[in-house]
Amino acid sequence: MRKKLPGEWVLTQTGVKALNLRFHVDRTVAQVGIDLETRNMDKRIELFEKLESVKKVLEEAINESMIWELEYIRENGKSVSRIYIQMDGIDIYNKDTWQAAHQFMFDRMSKLEAFYLEYKDFFKYS
Repeated sequence: MRKKLPGEWVLTQTGVKALNLRFHVDRTVAQVGIDLETRNMDKRIELFEKLESVKKVLEEAINESMIWELEYIRENGKSVSRIYIQMDGIDIYNKDTWQAAHQFMFDRMSKLEAFYLEYKDFFKYS
């Protein structure tokens, strides 16, 4: 695993294969969340259930409800499991929405990353 630089997000460097923290922004929404990326559905369900077991703690840490999708299809057609928070009304090509999108993504990812760093051993070893 590559060493994380100061000020760099954890994102794909979680230390748990198939579990990644994600930003997503497009023509309609901004999202911050967790993607479970493995074709092995048993492994994906196992990770999803681990996250569900700490759902209350996770949502309290984020301070809002998250959207939980065991089967989420990305724009590229790839199937993942995604647990995320979404802000509507964002357009990556509209500079007028950039400040709101940036603030939303920074605030939520900061909280999500803090939660993950506190509980990462649970996801690695339980």
